Amino acid sequence: MSKRQFAHFVAPTSEMVEKCAARVGVQLDGEDARLLPDWIGDAMAALEKLEDVEESSVPIDHTHRDPGKMPGEGEDPHNAFVRFCDVRGAGEGSLKGKRLAVKDCIAVAGVPQSEGGGRRPYFVPTEDAVVIERVLRAGATIVGKTNMEDMAVGSGEGSYFGAARNPLDPSASTGGSSSGSAAAVASGMVDMALGVDQAGSIRIPAAWCGLVGMKATHGLVPSYGLTYMDHTLDHIGPITTNVEDNAQLLEVIAGEDWRDPQWLRGEPRASEYLSARGRGLEGTRVGFIRESVSPELVEAEVLAAFRRSLQGMSDAGAIVQEVSVSLWPLSLPIFSAVVAHGLYGMWLSNGLGFGHLGRVDVDAVAASARRSTTFSHHLPPRVLVRLILAQYLNEVEWGVPLAKAHNLRLRLRHEIDSLFTDVDLLVTPTVPTVAFPLLEGMGERADRMTRGGTELLNTCPLDLSGHPALSVPCGVGRGDLPVGIQIIGPRFGELAAYGLGFALEEELAQR
Repeated sequence: MSKRQFAHFVAPTSEMVEKCAARVGVQLDGEDARLLPDWIGDAMAALEKLEDVEESSVPIDHTHRDPGKMPGEGEDPHNAFVRFCDVRGAGEGSLKGKRLAVKDCIAVAGVPQSEGGGRRPYFVPTEDAVVIERVLRAGATIVGKTNMEDMAVGSGEGSYFGAARNPLDPSASTGGSSSGSAAAVASGMVDMALGVDQAGSIRIPAAWCGLVGMKATHGLVPSYGLTYMDHTLDHIGPITTNVEDNAQLLEVIAGEDWRDPQWLRGEPRASEYLSARGRGLEGTRVGFIRESVSPELVEAEVLAAFRRSLQGMSDAGAIVQEVSVSLWPLSLPIFSAVVAHGLYGMWLSNGLGFGHLGRVDVDAVAASARRSTTFSHHLPPRVLVRLILAQYLNEVEWGVPLAKAHNLRLRLRHEIDSLFTDVDLLVTPTVPTVAFPLLEGMGERADRMTRGGTELLNTCPLDLSGHPALSVPCGVGRGDLPVGIQIIGPRFGELAAYGLGFALEEELAQR
């Protein structure tokens, strides 16, 4: 961005200062109200000096970019795409020849970005997300931006562009919010896709579409270039038809980057995840989480497919045992408070967020501010609930429930961490049910979005804790719809998770 792209600062008036004070909950006495416009004016005069500094930019390495168009009649039977495009990577690399789709909240320079909504004008990024730089460097071709839940919240029906259709049963949901990414892979229109997961949004669509989805350890995959929900919950990851492609794509996108706003101790490094193939399960200690398989929560056929997988692990030499995570049943209310607080912070800061040292795309912040100011009355129901809940809890309850949820999140992470002294991996059903039937009525969809959440019961705990979680198909349930098993590793234990994933994939093929 060149210097002085934006207008000069506007001198504050008393009315403007009082309005801002009211928004942050500050009561002004008479003297403060009189002096604050001058004080703020002095501070803004100092800030105006920053406008004379040239903003640094990140170069674009791969310049063959056709922004394309929205799908035409009959071109996208499962409504998987918001836009077809043609962005070509290097002529060689581990992803050479792979057609890749990208969730439409990940920045691809030169390609308009909708984030699943109708709030225009759409932002056109001038920089690639880190993961986009990496897949292009590895030789992939980006062929489209995929449909998604508006602002990445929902169960598969909340996109402005209409629901993506499950290629295995068009009357069934793909799950959310990476709905189009899963539909694009399951339909064969692409070889692999990138999704984003804050509560299960990679693993749920993968499970419901019979695919493989990985939410890696928090911080392993850089999130710079994402439209953020919360820097402590955001995960970008691969959705593929098989474990091999999934491991290959994670190898490409993993590893630290100086622009990343995620915070963790130490520098994350990618591993050779493909080397996990053929390791075998002899002596591997696997714990299934008792609270994740409650018959009151998990459909009988999902539970039966899961138990067949446990038996297959045992037959292959694994040591399978039951373990307990006492806070697992409370993960959804903990998540509800944590994500409300995080989304509230993003909303107030126009997508900038608080408390990070990552690079900021200034143009993206300005675009977010323009859209939120103009179209705040068109927000998805679940986003409205979260924003107003956070404000209500701060004003009426003094923020105490949010603080308690934060501390319970840390306890949950510690509980999961402690299990890895006795087991090597943990497993659960990915989703307690097979894919929901798509709802046609707007009222029904809104009610599901605000009152639902059962599909998150076994996925959102791992976004809270940051542990890697891989969903792999393990059979079918009601209506012959697919069932997924979730493999959980210790932090940065992706290699071990892929090892079990390869073994289960092979075992399922032999049934």
